[in-house]
Amino acid sequence: MHARSVGKLLLCALAVVLLVGWGTSRRAPSGELRITFLDVGQGDGAVIETPSHKVVVVDTGGLLENGDDEGRRVVAPFLRYRGINRIDLLVLSHPHADHIGGAATLLHRFPVGLLMDNGEPEDSPLVTQILTLAHQDHVPYVAAHRGQTIDFGDGVTAQVLSPTAEEAQGPANDASVVLRLRYGRTAFLLTGDAEAPEEEDMLRSGQPLACDVLKVCHHGSDTSTTPAFLAAAHPHIALISVGAHNVYGLPGPKVIERLKASGTRVYRTDMNGALTCLSDGVSVHAEPMLP
Repeated sequence: MHARSVGKLLLCALAVVLLVGWGTSRRAPSGELRITFLDVGQGDGAVIETPSHKVVVVDTGGLLENGDDEGRRVVAPFLRYRGINRIDLLVLSHPHADHIGGAATLLHRFPVGLLMDNGEPEDSPLVTQILTLAHQDHVPYVAAHRGQTIDFGDGVTAQVLSPTAEEAQGPANDASVVLRLRYGRTAFLLTGDAEAPEEEDMLRSGQPLACDVLKVCHHGSDTSTTPAFLAAAHPHIALISVGAHNVYGLPGPKVIERLKASGTRVYRTDMNGALTCLSDGVSVHAEPMLP
């Protein structure tokens, strides 16, 4: 049986996990939500640390031409630097190598409490490798779908805004897992590589999109961050995860213009390096590696 099929058998049992969270940390609660958007070149990778020290990794960077990957080069060293020895939730937004290329490394090096992806029927060798590793290590699996809520038990919740079941059968970018994290009065929107069709579907759904921090869709491509979506999100801070001098010419100039015209403070990993956002539940403070 395919590893994803095995994982889907666990879905009903995991519904409780998604609602109540995971085991407690030995460290005292910090009272602070910390999200670090890592510089993984032309790819995505973020680490979420909740006040009770639950750890969520959303995407893992990509594969490198020399056979290395950004999970080994960037994500794992960052986790060790932060004193993290376990990943409670590993979210893979969609099955493109620049987002999931480091996942196998993380599964090898860290205990993982739960693996979540978009459920897309993608049987690439990379996806098969990741799901097989997860199955071998008895890592529970769940497919993300609109309407799920993850409660970390410390004031932080994550709503899955997308994909729908229909989107999960379509193009990978527009089946991206989109999460809206809330802590007190603050909110963060993590969008994977969602493009205009997925943005429009979220707008039509009537779900809340307002956020303090927006992880800009699809590395700042002009096919995303439409004026209507940006108006609904209305972020104070935007982070574009993008590689320096990338061959795609990203981020697109129209997106940069829209973000700046809206009064949003824009950070880019190719210029500012990693960006850490800290929330006390009332306001968000941004700390770029490079000003």
